[in-house]
Amino acid sequence: MSQNSTMQFTIPSHILAQELAGEVVLMNIDNEMYYSLNSVGSQIWQLLSDRLDLETAIEQLLRRFDIDEATLRQDVTQLVDELVAQGLLTVEQETV
Repeated sequence: MSQNSTMQFTIPSHILAQELAGEVVLMNIDNEMYYSLNSVGSQIWQLLSDRLDLETAIEQLLRRFDIDEATLRQDVTQLVDELVAQGLLTVEQETV
C-alpha cells in the first residue's frame, strides 16, 4: 500500500493489544492468531494507536532513535503495511 503521510490508523474492535515487558502482544480474536512486536515495533504501534498521523509518528521516532530518515520511513512503512495486511490496523478514511 502506498502510504500518505497524513494517513491515520485505527485498531479494529477484534484486535486486543497488551504491553508485556516493553513489547506489545496482539491478538486477533476473530482468528485467534497472536502477534508480537519488538520494542521498536511496539513504539510504532503505540504512536499509531494514539491516533497520530504517520508523519507525526515518524517525526517522534526520529527524535528517539539515531537513524537516518529514509531508513526509518522505509522500516515504518513496511511494518504498517504488514499490520494492515494482517488486519491489525485499518486505514482511517479521510472525509472531504
